[in-house]
Amino acid sequence: MAEPQKGRVGISRDVVTAIAGIAVSEVDGIANLRPGDKALRRGDGLKRYVDTEVEGETVKVTVRITILYGNPIHRVAKEVQKSVKAEIERMTGLHVTGVDVDVQRLVKAEEPREEEEEEEA
Repeated sequence: MAEPQKGRVGISRDVVTAIAGIAVSEVDGIANLRPGDKALRRGDGLKRYVDTEVEGETVKVTVRITILYGNPIHRVAKEVQKSVKAEIERMTGLHVTGVDVDVQRLVKAEEPREEEEEEEA
């Protein structure tokens, strides 16, 4: 008796990009990119901060991040690499060959503006 065909599983580059973006946003020390945003924007805006190259069973990722002042840049960058690699491999089964981190900005944590505090009251 012939074994049934297993079929094919395809994971789009956009899915891999989303996984990478979520993994980055969960690392301590990553700054909000615009007031009111999560650390990295979701959807099409995410593509400005995360590039993924998927070739067969391998993935290479480049992320551009902003770090909050006071956090050791090398520690945050290494944590981003570790988190992105682990999440993509865990969720997709693909092999991550590299995660390049481009630290583009260093910003101080912003105090809430008076208008925002009044709106919350």
